[in-house]
Amino acid sequence: MIRDGGMQTRWLFPCLLISFCAIYALYYPATYGIEDECNILQLSYGLSHGTIFPDHAGPGAGLPVNGHKVSKFSVFHAALIAPAWKFDWRLSFLVAAAFFVIGAFVIRAWLRREKMNGDWSALYFLLAGALYYTQSVMAAVPAASAGLIGASLLMRESPRALLAGVALGASVLLHPWMAPFVAMLSVVWLLERPSVDRIENARWLLAGALGPIVLLALYNFATTGNPVRNVYTMLEHQASFTGSRFLSFFPFYLASLAIFPLAGWAVFSPKWASGWAIPAASATALLLASMYYYRDGLNVSSAHAGSLAAFVAGAIPGQRFLIPVSIVACIPAARFLDSYSEVAPRWVIDCARPLALVGFISGFSLLSAAHQSYLRAHAAVQTALCQAIPASARVTISDEVLKHMAPSCKVFQRVESERADQIPPADSFTVWLGEPGIPPPQKWIAQRESKSFQIRSWIWNRDLWISMPAQASAVTNGNPG
Repeated sequence: MIRDGGMQTRWLFPCLLISFCAIYALYYPATYGIEDECNILQLSYGLSHGTIFPDHAGPGAGLPVNGHKVSKFSVFHAALIAPAWKFDWRLSFLVAAAFFVIGAFVIRAWLRREKMNGDWSALYFLLAGALYYTQSVMAAVPAASAGLIGASLLMRESPRALLAGVALGASVLLHPWMAPFVAMLSVVWLLERPSVDRIENARWLLAGALGPIVLLALYNFATTGNPVRNVYTMLEHQASFTGSRFLSFFPFYLASLAIFPLAGWAVFSPKWASGWAIPAASATALLLASMYYYRDGLNVSSAHAGSLAAFVAGAIPGQRFLIPVSIVACIPAARFLDSYSEVAPRWVIDCARPLALVGFISGFSLLSAAHQSYLRAHAAVQTALCQAIPASARVTISDEVLKHMAPSCKVFQRVESERADQIPPADSFTVWLGEPGIPPPQKWIAQRESKSFQIRSWIWNRDLWISMPAQASAVTNGNPG
């Protein structure tokens, strides 16, 4: 995208940015779609009511610690979306979108600082995984964007180590998954600094990170009684890096990085990454993600094996752990592609920009439409629950209903999750969510007035069954007992 002595267009970046905002507004998320988001919303709801313990403001997921439930999710990320509860909880989606926009400006500024064409920021706008998670309340995009800011502050002729420490520390506060990436980036960057500057840079970097470190220690002490212990370690998530799926995860992540961004493998080259800090940090994140027991999207892909649409629907959410690497990789990828653009045919240069814009608009529109179909199906479940069940009622739910229990319309006070082979209490509503055409176990609906709802979308299809308490059904049917 560079010719004529580095001339660049003035329309591509604003067109990409305006298109992102327009498509985002057109397909503004109807609701949340996964259990992690439900837990984050429960935590943020608690914060909006003045407590760091989600169960103090209503039923909330978490690990029981000293008489409270402590969420494993970042309270600092939840704090960013907590103000939305004062107006409309769906405003919380704007947090991830805003961080994505900030990241776009950081990428363009980084490119310009290195005398490269700012139009290479198109690589950033074509990151399907990052785009997908802007339409969620997950911390993936905010944390990765904060990490990008920190890397940008370090990787320059006159590093700003103090501010970099703040940004990198903030990224870890937003999501603990950023810790290995940040640690490796910082250590290798310091080792590559001239020896006369190394100690001073380390001091400034640590000084910047001190605030986030203290905040995290205070939160850990308040919730677990130990400043260095958190729920992640108490749940022994560190033992989940078994490598049991390494042979499938590693090729998936490596292949993904070749596409998101285009030429993303350049991130592992010290030549294109201007040193070893970014390659080392990226390799660390890639290996850890490959060693983990789980990746997003597997349930969609496996449930519809052989379907190309399902494979794509599973592969794009599967980019979550790779987002910090993909975002930073836009710079080495731009350097690599830029080095070849000067010898590329003129027609390729002339077509690249409009193709990038058209590709982004069509791709993000299709992604958003498919995701919105999925989210509207979930919204239908949540709406049915809110309309059919009083907030104070006792409710027995199947496992898949649990993720729909965020306080998006009301706070259900008495929710119990039961196995399929158990008999729900007679005075309880029962809610069953299952595969289409398969009714709930007979013991869940026997002697109850039930209503079923067909929930359908492009990928996710379920039948929802809501049954009244057995006692109420007997009275309704004229049989008081």
